[in-house]
Amino acid sequence: MSDDIDDIGGSGYSLEELSAYLDRGRTPRIPAIERNAECQAVLASMERMGRLSREIVEEQASEPLAESWYDSIMRQVMREFRAGRDIPLARAADGTEIVVTEGALYELIRTVGDGVSGVLVGRVHLNQSEPEAPLDVRVTVSVRFGRAMTAAVDEMRDGIRTAIERHGDLRVGRVDVTVGDVHTDEGEDR
Repeated sequence: MSDDIDDIGGSGYSLEELSAYLDRGRTPRIPAIERNAECQAVLASMERMGRLSREIVEEQASEPLAESWYDSIMRQVMREFRAGRDIPLARAADGTEIVVTEGALYELIRTVGDGVSGVLVGRVHLNQSEPEAPLDVRVTVSVRFGRAMTAAVDEMRDGIRTAIERHGDLRVGRVDVTVGDVHTDEGEDR
């Protein structure tokens, strides 16, 4: 692994160590992890992936998901959960600027995806051409086989717009949700 993955958020803990910490039920408590925003985002993603993996396995097959599928999702999550650039939310009269990091918005969008049945969030891309411009969001998702894609995409799009606008003074521009995959177990009869 590269150094940036070996040291999540400057905590001194690697992805493997965070996984082991989560497996132990986060005990004994490690303050360096519990107070680190990037560590918390990674732990939340791991919990979400575990929950989604179990849900898929229970609903669709008795065979476990391929490790490569989980690994590719976790690599993408790790790339996205670097704090990223600051996106301005508001500027006070005294010149103080309130910002949100891209990482926080990625987590917000992934949380929206958690609430949409049968949807797994893949890539997330944010674009704001200038500080006062609307924030454009592009998301690629995987939809569970049998789930109506149009309904899933509409629910995702509306949820993203509502969540971002509710949590700050950001104006949301385009919200593009692309179905890049349909997930199902390989052995399942269609």
